[in-house]
Amino acid sequence: SLMTKETQSNTQKVLEILNKAVTGISVQELCKQLTLTFEEVMTAVRWIAREYNIGLASNNGNLMVIGVEAS
Repeated sequence: SLMTKETQSNTQKVLEILNKAVTGISVQELCKQLTLTFEEVMTAVRWIAREYNIGLASNNGNLMVIGVEAS
């Protein structure tokens, strides 16, 4: 499946934040910072997960995205 221009743009924005968020960032926070929906953020996260070693973790009921390292 191919990325739409919009998804590509969203993915780039999410990646930029993830690169700076050393200890991880909640999906909620990504939504807030980028004014994207949960679905849009998760779509970006799925694309990023294809190329980078990232993890999802639950922290106090928040879904966290952690660790961006090119695999």
